[in-house]
Amino acid sequence: MRTTFIHGEVDRFEAARAELIARFTRSRPELGAEPLLDQLLTDKFDRDGLLAWWTEEELARFLVEVVPRRVVLADWSLAPDFLHQWIGFLAEHDLLTGPDPVADLHEAVEHATPDYLAAMAEPSEWSSEKFWEVAMRELGVDPEDPPAVAEFFAAVEADEVEVDHDVLEEIERREALEPGGQPALWLPPVELAEVEPHRVIAAGSPVVQRIRTVLDWLGDGRDPSDVDELVAALGGRAEDADLLLEWAERAGLVRPSGDLLVRTLVADPLLAQPELLWSRLWQRFVLVDDVFREQLDVLADADALPEIVQAALSVLYARTDAVPLELIVAMTCELLEESEPEAQEAVREVVCRVLAQWESMQAVRTHVSTEPEEHTVVELLPAGLWAARESLRAFGFQVPAVDDVVTAPAELLALAVTDTPADAQRVLIARWIEHRGAREASSELAALLRRVDDPTVRLSALAVLEHTGAEGVAAARDLVEDPVAGPAVRVWLQAGRTSADVLRPGDELLCALDGMAAALDEDTELFLTEFDQHPAADQLSLVTEIAGSGHASAAEVLAVIAEHHPEEVVAAAARAGVSS
Repeated sequence: MRTTFIHGEVDRFEAARAELIARFTRSRPELGAEPLLDQLLTDKFDRDGLLAWWTEEELARFLVEVVPRRVVLADWSLAPDFLHQWIGFLAEHDLLTGPDPVADLHEAVEHATPDYLAAMAEPSEWSSEKFWEVAMRELGVDPEDPPAVAEFFAAVEADEVEVDHDVLEEIERREALEPGGQPALWLPPVELAEVEPHRVIAAGSPVVQRIRTVLDWLGDGRDPSDVDELVAALGGRAEDADLLLEWAERAGLVRPSGDLLVRTLVADPLLAQPELLWSRLWQRFVLVDDVFREQLDVLADADALPEIVQAALSVLYARTDAVPLELIVAMTCELLEESEPEAQEAVREVVCRVLAQWESMQAVRTHVSTEPEEHTVVELLPAGLWAARESLRAFGFQVPAVDDVVTAPAELLALAVTDTPADAQRVLIARWIEHRGAREASSELAALLRRVDDPTVRLSALAVLEHTGAEGVAAARDLVEDPVAGPAVRVWLQAGRTSADVLRPGDELLCALDGMAAALDEDTELFLTEFDQHPAADQLSLVTEIAGSGHASAAEVLAVIAEHHPEEVVAAAARAGVSS
């Protein structure tokens, strides 16, 4: 089974969570820890998506921070006992991954237990949900009884029930600063050639020079409505001057003083530290939404500048080639769910102005490409890649470098390489194998192929196995009879890796279904377009074969064809296949 979910796959995670809870409960029926395990898996899905990856730090964090905040327990000893059992369960079923020995994991739980007990006893460490649940239970109110809960809160509102409002205010203050829970989303690993490359280019970047011009113009104070001299000094337009003034204010360089704008006390020290100023300007750019107000007010969300910045960075990040401007605009509109022409044009205007400012920071380069036809393309420069990584991490993404994945388990590698650009992919695979040696790498990949029945993982694992040479072929031969991986492995071996005829009837269809299921994950529309290119008779024949294949993803493939295929006769055959 899969235990790694790095693309926010909620439905598949929920299926894995249910299976893990069922297997754990069967193996330890006396423990009664299902609510704890449900909380643990949900928290891990939101945190990094690695359900079986446990370190000493991760275990301590769950015990000391998550359980006290989220879980109401009558017996506080249950949580440490549960974690010991969870570690044992994962180890027994060859699911446990992570760098720390099992004995060290158990020791980490013991070491963290005193802090856990202290947090359980401190109401200010709880969540507001737990605060209210405890309050209700203390008064004999069933939190699962909606009428009783409504009556309880009415009594609280009427001051008929006393609660500790000081503690509640502290909890709510803390929660307001915490990010909302969302599934972990990993971006492709990147190769970081330089550490903090902005330090080299900051002093000479146009944006730092322009900020210096703004501060020189400001002098001892200026009326922000009279910017003619500033526009002339910048050699630009009034809207550019307005943006720079807003940007400087958001970065803490200038402040209002009556009707004037004046320098702050930190302005000159920041100018003397251009790399720090550069970083501050980058971080504060999402706050300059007032200068985009005309365009943002057209959108459904008038505060969408952070989302536009996030979308642009997400598209550019990890690309080793230039990205068409129109792709950035299209992806941003898709993220914002903006389909009206007026809104899309507004998004385009904002994106172009954002990119122009990043270009002034020497974070991106924009130029015109003539291949295949004339169009504008954008690429992140080294300083932009570094800064984008920091920003995307702040937005909640997982942003590994290649070296971060080198030590990762095979399942994470198999999922990560599918989105990684080809040149970075080659580096990642080579280092991953080199780190553990071809034999150990082949063994780890073979174990993954036995354990996980997932087409994307299987195809990716075999692609990595290709780079392990003779060791990989030997490991694959041991999988020829495997009920999960056997068909794909036999097709893989037959493709020039063995002189023996290992193929069996149906293997090529099952392997083709792996490719179809993986393609559905990538792009449903493209899959249907390619499927529809075959003659209708061949499509109907293939639908019949898929229905009788016994492949784990057959129903999913047929369901997509049934719902979206443009030809009713093919869609009807797929519907019949699903119901058969």
